[in-house]
Amino acid sequence: MNMKQSAWLKNHRSHEKSWSKNVACSLLGSILLSAAFVSFAKPPFEPDLVKDGNRWLITFYNDADPKHVQWATQGLCFYYAPTPVSSTQQRYYWVSDTYPDWNGQAAQEGDQVFMHGDFQWPYGTVDGGHDGMEWSLVAQPRDFVEKAIDVGAGHWKEWVENGHFGRTIGFGNTLLRRVGKCQITDPQEAMEKYRHLPKRDDIDTPMGITSKAPQ
Repeated sequence: MNMKQSAWLKNHRSHEKSWSKNVACSLLGSILLSAAFVSFAKPPFEPDLVKDGNRWLITFYNDADPKHVQWATQGLCFYYAPTPVSSTQQRYYWVSDTYPDWNGQAAQEGDQVFMHGDFQWPYGTVDGGHDGMEWSLVAQPRDFVEKAIDVGAGHWKEWVENGHFGRTIGFGNTLLRRVGKCQITDPQEAMEKYRHLPKRDDIDTPMGITSKAPQ
């Protein structure tokens, strides 16, 4: 082996060691970052949906309309649901105190909240209608004196079954605001009480559509 070949081999080995070291450091950094992310993604989250007041108002805005017309606003009561110790999510039950027999479950991970629920469609047929919401919590201070109120914004979709692709009621934006505490402290009791609210004559679904409105 001549001197030129020897120098090339030495330089190649040096680069190979440097590359291996960089890869190892990169992998270690990824592992540490993943571990840090997991550690911060476990409950309890602040704010959550119950501790500082479990009653929220949810409002729908129709994305299909150029002006994003506002439809209905409903009241929701959130309650803690069983959550595994090792889970990265906080689970909740929720029950509407303004629309009859509308309730479901929710999961919070960090500031993200995912919800699903059912309502009667047509009225009297249990669980014929369905809702799904995905939204994020945002702390918004009122002023320099009052405590920050909690709000959330995201998306809301609603559909009913028809045996084919489903009948979409709406895809739209949603705004949620924490407004205090619900009168009933037990989710089962709330579900039974609000199941028997009077039928709404002004709207046919929680989102706010009427049977005479364009679909």
